[in-house]
Amino acid sequence: MRDGVAFPLDWIAIIFNPSFPYRFSHMMVASYLTVAFVVAGVGARYQLKGRHPELARTMLRMGLELAIVLAPVQALIGDMHGLNTLHHRPAKIAGMEAHWENDGPVPLVVLAVPNEIAEHNDYEIAIPYLGSLILSHSLTGGIPALKDFPPKDRPPVLPIFLSFRIMVGIGFLFIFMAGAGGILWSFRRLDRARLYLLALRGCWPLGFIAIIAGWTTTEVGRQPWVAHGVLRTADAASPIPAMSIAVFIALFVLVYGVVFGAGIRYIRRLIKNGPETKPAAEPEILANRPISAAFEEGQAAENVAIASQRAE
Repeated sequence: MRDGVAFPLDWIAIIFNPSFPYRFSHMMVASYLTVAFVVAGVGARYQLKGRHPELARTMLRMGLELAIVLAPVQALIGDMHGLNTLHHRPAKIAGMEAHWENDGPVPLVVLAVPNEIAEHNDYEIAIPYLGSLILSHSLTGGIPALKDFPPKDRPPVLPIFLSFRIMVGIGFLFIFMAGAGGILWSFRRLDRARLYLLALRGCWPLGFIAIIAGWTTTEVGRQPWVAHGVLRTADAASPIPAMSIAVFIALFVLVYGVVFGAGIRYIRRLIKNGPETKPAAEPEILANRPISAAFEEGQAAENVAIASQRAE
């Protein structure tokens, strides 16, 4: 910081920071996993409607093959990413888990309404010891709590608590769907498992929702910092009138709403119409080309006559 302005000292260190390998891997696997369930979901739709059966089976096989491998791998990467975040950004983990104070082994809070004013959770449903097991790989391990940090240094708890659970819930659903599909496939019952195909058809948008929830957890969880320990979000805000920002955001939402709306409508139309199936080109038969046939016969006769004259 110089005169209240943040200057980067090393762009390589900024880009390839300690969270880079975990964040990059997590995002790449999430992208492929999202595509896998989109492909499998479209295949399930065709299979249920009895359209393009060969293509439907291929899409189901390819999508599930990818999901069977990537879904558990994503859980493993997510666990390593969480441990890395706990080491470097413990306040974010405390907010994601709505963990207010250290009073023994950490439970896993499944559902709750975090109350930031009273600094506790309302309507909490928790599993004892499981939070310690996940975050410290020990039944009695502890993690920093929100009350260990000044209120001004804590992230907004409710948004990241909910977005993190949406992301993780979809991740475990993907593991279940991939495993169930693999079992049905191995017993050659996938084509006839109507309930499973109906559920799989409905999974196509969940990957996109999980990615948005994950980025919400990341970006809201970094608050109140733009650069942790260096520059706060409040200090980085530009002196732009509120009305200008409101107009910009409204235009931004409008333009992207139109673009994404048109894109989704076009993709839905492509899925509804299905692939174009062109009939195979029939081999040309000489009888279907009388003029060419006559020309070719005349040319052959002329060649024979020339050969005979040369022989004489």
